[in-house]
Amino acid sequence: MTRSRFNVIASVILMLAIALPASAQGKSGQNHGKPPAAPPPTTTNLPAAGSGTGATGAATAPFAWMDDASLMTPGAVWLGVSMVQWHGGGASEVVVPAFDGSIGLTPRVQLGASVPRVAGGIGTTFFSTKIGILNNEERGMKLAVAPTLEILNKGSVAAGQSRTQWGLPVSVEIDREVIRIYGSSGYFSPGVWYAGAGIGRSLTSRLGVSMSFSRAWTGQATAGTAAIAGPRRNDLSGGASYDVTPNIAVFGSMGRTLATAAGDGAGTTVSFGLSLNAGPVPVTK
Repeated sequence: MTRSRFNVIASVILMLAIALPASAQGKSGQNHGKPPAAPPPTTTNLPAAGSGTGATGAATAPFAWMDDASLMTPGAVWLGVSMVQWHGGGASEVVVPAFDGSIGLTPRVQLGASVPRVAGGIGTTFFSTKIGILNNEERGMKLAVAPTLEILNKGSVAAGQSRTQWGLPVSVEIDREVIRIYGSSGYFSPGVWYAGAGIGRSLTSRLGVSMSFSRAWTGQATAGTAAIAGPRRNDLSGGASYDVTPNIAVFGSMGRTLATAAGDGAGTTVSFGLSLNAGPVPVTK
């Protein structure tokens, strides 16, 4: 397999966040790793249950863009399709299908896109360029940045808000072949900060599991002359993936918010899907 298993799951959970009818956003991990290396962590990027704007300016739902620092082999292509279900605060939503794709351009650059299908058309879409800054194979340490363009779904745009947003995620990774540890932090406009970490482990040459925790927040807003704290959210998620063949995998995941207000997107996400990859196989070192 030429892709870290749980980058797939991270991408899928993103689709729920950006597809549901709220001012939410999300993330997708899109990298390949050395078989049978353990998968990167997943994250649950859920929508805000309400998007009221009692404070000055549009409400912004915080989210975490969790990713590892591995890059795909040049010429490799990965595609994923999935179904995601979210419920929380007495509401529920199903997104199907959610599409994710990525391609390796050079040893240090890969491109990725995340596109969900929602009622009425295309949901919020992400295009990213992941750039490898450090890859110390001897110590198993990696660092990458991923400048990202976000195009909001029309239903997620508040009055006076641009549909085009941007982000700058930074990811680190410690790769110990069977076990991987990941961390991500960064900023998304207009005013979303996040940080998180996770761990993944290969149980067999075909089966892997992972778990991650993230925290996301926005800056203070104003209501009249008073400053109020922006939305906050904490997410715990885990998943499993099984390689049916070297080029086909099935996966599932579950995520849950912790100590998060209903108005900030508290809820549970369940997803499952299928991924395909093709192209050069990286050399195991």
